[in-house]
Amino acid sequence: MNRWITYMVMIQAILLMSITGVVAQQDTASTARDSKGNEVPPALRKIVEQYEEKVKSDTLIDQGNDPSDRDFVLNNLVMDETLSKMGHDFYRFFNDNWNPPETDESFTIYINEMPSPGMGNMIQVKINYDEIFRQRISPKQDYIKQLAQMAVRQSENYIANYEQIKQQLEGEDMQGTGIY
Repeated sequence: MNRWITYMVMIQAILLMSITGVVAQQDTASTARDSKGNEVPPALRKIVEQYEEKVKSDTLIDQGNDPSDRDFVLNNLVMDETLSKMGHDFYRFFNDNWNPPETDESFTIYINEMPSPGMGNMIQVKINYDEIFRQRISPKQDYIKQLAQMAVRQSENYIANYEQIKQQLEGEDMQGTGIY
């Protein structure tokens, strides 16, 4: 059973060497032995050393020791979750007019489109999952452009007044269980 496992490990090592382009050169004078006394070719030993170095460097990066990976966060994204050409046009007009305000808060804007019966679909703009704009959209380009500009203004106002809105929601009159 142990011999079978050893053969499988050797086959995997040969496959690894062929994939990585390492050519195994048998040097009987410089072969080392593993913990069980089996011979380990130098090419395989080199692969193992490279793997251990990679694991060690990845572990250091995960611990935050690599200064290039610190504080990497995607902020202030505008996500397109539309379904039709009208929705994509709305997203494009919104994105063209959007200029993110200077704020310390990070936010993500989601532009959703929901099918609705009749002419046009329902477009929805959410900031951090809070709906701030909802309107029926029609195929007219001028109307879509006006709606996008209106949604941009509402989004800018919401973000500019976010701290004030947050304080109002956390005020004394909004606390409690809601039971009289």
